[in-house]
Amino acid sequence: MYNKTVVKIENIMGRPVENENFFGRDAELEELQAITEREHVLLLAPRRVGKTSLLHALVKRVERDGSALGVYASVAPATSEAQFVQAVLKAIYQTRRGRKLRRGLVARALGAGRGVKSVKVAGSGIDLETRTRSWQDDADRAFAAIVTSHVPLLILIDELPVLVLALAKSDPSGARVRTFLQWFRNLRQHPDGANKLRFVLAGSIGLDNVTRRHQLSDTINDLRVWPLGPFAPAAAHEFIRRLATSYNLELDPDLCAEICRAARSEQLTTETLRGAIETLLDRRTYFSYWDERLHDSLGEPSASIARALLATCSQASEGATPAAMSQCIAPLIGDLVERAKTFKWIVDVLANDGYLVEHDGRWRFRSGLLRRYWARHVT
Repeated sequence: MYNKTVVKIENIMGRPVENENFFGRDAELEELQAITEREHVLLLAPRRVGKTSLLHALVKRVERDGSALGVYASVAPATSEAQFVQAVLKAIYQTRRGRKLRRGLVARALGAGRGVKSVKVAGSGIDLETRTRSWQDDADRAFAAIVTSHVPLLILIDELPVLVLALAKSDPSGARVRTFLQWFRNLRQHPDGANKLRFVLAGSIGLDNVTRRHQLSDTINDLRVWPLGPFAPAAAHEFIRRLATSYNLELDPDLCAEICRAARSEQLTTETLRGAIETLLDRRTYFSYWDERLHDSLGEPSASIARALLATCSQASEGATPAAMSQCIAPLIGDLVERAKTFKWIVDVLANDGYLVEHDGRWRFRSGLLRRYWARHVT
């Protein structure tokens, strides 16, 4: 499970880690690589569990063993379909082997006729703007060249749900986002790309939740859902021990266990640990995103319902019963049938996005730190 050769680990927050700082995910990395050899993947993960770091590690792994051309592309800045395709193509063409695919694409584009305005993407690909053709035509032409590669491409796309939400907002009818997602599904089903083109889709907002909200689940039903959870207890203990060693700290085994218990919502007893947690909770920027993302992921009034449910669960470390949670949203949803339906959907979303976990018939916060933040600053 662990990288036994690690001699120093840094305390890094807010950015992906690599090399010796990539810790405790060897089993998950091996499993994800095995799945991507056969299927497209929808990676579901709570925030701050190392999703992006795992994607970067997978790129390096497939490149090292030569099984695929690994490509990582974050499409968070994209606000249109063309910008999405440009970001993905740019990431492909910036790789050493991807440059050859770009040359093939230029040849195809030049042979396409007067529809092409130019053949340049940010200095490293093609310009998807055309005089007569749609973005789909240019994108299809680009990927038709890409699937001619002798080496399979494994394309890891981060933050796709952000674009999907932007498209949905631009066209409330849902037609635009459905057209895009259906095109992307058709690309994944490309007959010439079955063994040459595989995708892993991820994001800080669950794509499954976004598509369910807009009744578009059929556009992603070809994806293998693969969840990434927090460290197993043994990995968490070993990580804390090695992190302390890296900073020349002597960490008593009992205190190490107590730190792990604190993250799982159990009672604290060590004053030093209390002080560290208090300082962390007062830094709202570490946690505020969890509140803000509810609006993007769920929209209103569902986001307000989710906040009411989370407020109820935050009052005790053991969480709340489904009956108590249902009762707390009664003022928001009077009809019993509609309340039950909405309750099931939103709790499912909160569980998938890493807020809640079910334990002994109650729903509690997955993170004890997030529960304390929620009770203090949100509720």
